[in-house]
Amino acid sequence: MGQRNICIAYFIIAILGLHPLLGFGQQVKNVPEVFEALSSEPEVMFISNEIHVPSEGGHLQGMQVIEKNGTEKLLISGSSLAQAYVLQVDLATRKTDTLISLMKEPYRHAGGIQVSEPYFVVGIEDNFTKTASKVCLYNYRNGNLDTAQPNFTMDRKGEAKRQTAGSTGLLATDTGYLMVVSNWDSRNWEFYRIDPEQNEQKMLASFAAPDDWASYQSINLIRDEKAIYAIGFYNEESVGHADLILVSGLENFEPIMEKVRTKTFNCTNEVDFGAAAGLQVDKEGHLHIWGTQSDPLIRIAVNKFSQR
Repeated sequence: MGQRNICIAYFIIAILGLHPLLGFGQQVKNVPEVFEALSSEPEVMFISNEIHVPSEGGHLQGMQVIEKNGTEKLLISGSSLAQAYVLQVDLATRKTDTLISLMKEPYRHAGGIQVSEPYFVVGIEDNFTKTASKVCLYNYRNGNLDTAQPNFTMDRKGEAKRQTAGSTGLLATDTGYLMVVSNWDSRNWEFYRIDPEQNEQKMLASFAAPDDWASYQSINLIRDEKAIYAIGFYNEESVGHADLILVSGLENFEPIMEKVRTKTFNCTNEVDFGAAAGLQVDKEGHLHIWGTQSDPLIRIAVNKFSQR
């Protein structure tokens, strides 16, 4: 979606009195307030899985919620010895329905993910040499994700662990899509302005994480009326954690990168924020945090943390 299309969409939204979330992904009225309002106790659900998922040598990595044909779906990225994939779950039936093979070895490791209407972003690594990765955007509305045909691809190569793509975030803004890519253990974050339609990118900033920041396995972007934030997910002593990080103001992207708040989440049934976690903003503007377990078994536990 180009800048002109975004402006037109905002104009239509304003005229019709619609909530901006309907077309602009992860946005709430006040990010720190809704983050603070999240319950630390989950709604627990179990997913029935009859799909053989190639999990040897890998694990589930990140998760997001989308809507397809009026039905909510969970997208869960994963890695293995032979391929990177997305496991799709039908939340109405609580059953897995599709396994999407994204890439084969050496690009076998799909990391943390995020959706921002209508795109899905994922970093896919060679996690053996740790010297190369591909960051891909797929339009999940037109079927490009189902057929693993990326609308946008960014190749990254360099010294070991430096140009990997263990976690990715995506956010629609007034001036296009903002993307963040973090490398091995999220020691370095790179921010880009991207145009998926033209397959163009512009690096905005690179940020070296302080030594005391966690090894985030998923990083998701979210905005409110004043600023852009990131939420980084990790596990520590079998407890789920999420750090709220102030990234930048809205007018001009200038990295602030200040950790604002940390919350703990009482994950159950082996749900692990160090494996797969992600945020969702629903149509009413409510924030939810989702997490699942490391291994795609025949019964997959999911935790959902919502605003109190």
